[in-house]
Amino acid sequence: MAKLNKAGGAVMAVLVALGPMSLVAGPAGASSRAGGPGAGTLAKSSAECAANRAAGTVHFASPFGYDASAGIIDVYAAEKLGYFADLCLEVDFVDVPTSASPYALVSADAAQITGEGSAADAIVQEADGSNFVGISTYGDTSDYALLTRAGITRLTQLEGKTLAYHTVLPVVLHEMLAKAGVDVAKVRMVDDQTYDPFLLVRGSFDALEAYQSNEPITLRAAHAAFTMWAPSQFGISGTFNVQVANRKFLAAHPGAAADFLRASFRAFSYCVAHSATCVGYLAQAQGPSFDIAHGEAEWRIESTLALDHHVAGKGIGVQTLAEWAPEARAVAQYKLVHGAVDLATAEDTSLAASLYQGTRLIWP
Repeated sequence: MAKLNKAGGAVMAVLVALGPMSLVAGPAGASSRAGGPGAGTLAKSSAECAANRAAGTVHFASPFGYDASAGIIDVYAAEKLGYFADLCLEVDFVDVPTSASPYALVSADAAQITGEGSAADAIVQEADGSNFVGISTYGDTSDYALLTRAGITRLTQLEGKTLAYHTVLPVVLHEMLAKAGVDVAKVRMVDDQTYDPFLLVRGSFDALEAYQSNEPITLRAAHAAFTMWAPSQFGISGTFNVQVANRKFLAAHPGAAADFLRASFRAFSYCVAHSATCVGYLAQAQGPSFDIAHGEAEWRIESTLALDHHVAGKGIGVQTLAEWAPEARAVAQYKLVHGAVDLATAEDTSLAASLYQGTRLIWP
């Protein structure tokens, strides 16, 4: 994801300090249901319901606030639609401030689940000591892209020019540049923390790391000229929107973690069919600063990426070792981690898979 700060320390205090304004209005429950299709519920007397209640409040640390991104919009919608309540889960959606790190919160079990931008991002964070494990992957293609000024028609033209990235250049973009024949040593690399895509078209940068579902939308809306280069154009595989869970929480409450995903995946399908409603939930939560047109465009791109690029014959969110393997090799090749990656410990491939019969989500 774009926010990769290493904020640590008293992360529980950070979570408490966020206060009620950073959470959705109250825990998931019947009172928060906003409508949607009829759905079964767990019997309140069932062992599964009791186990989910015993898990306590599940804090989802949103890495991008009220963003219309897969792995965020569906989590928020699952609360609004009452899907978490149907499964006896109490979930708080935490809008993590930029001064804190959602990954540090989850690593410390101050929050239990968050999202990473890709399998590579999750692998690198885990290698750096983060105490979490990947539990679902929304797509097996990359959402990362490189934007260049319109005059650049070949990526090799970036040699001698300036490329801006955010904290760490995603490994799929490293691979893409190499595949295009770029001598990266001749490219001026700048760590840009402004996240302002207009610095590209105003001439400060010649190339800019981006998400296909974010910065290009902003630039197109302003009728700015640019070129987008995606890893898939060069045969580079990838992943996007990986949910990770604190290891201690997952070990203690595997049923609650599974039902968190189950409700989110059901909400994903609802939001595909009712995009305006789900984007509206986010707009209402964030307030007047929310750009509805941008949100709807972002959700169209990300939901399409997930629907068109996921494990064949499986449901949204199901992940495999083979799906993560190319990025595991790449992060080792580019020395973003030391030594080989053990994917069997980096990701849990059984949790999301257990929620489906083929592509059909199992619901009570």
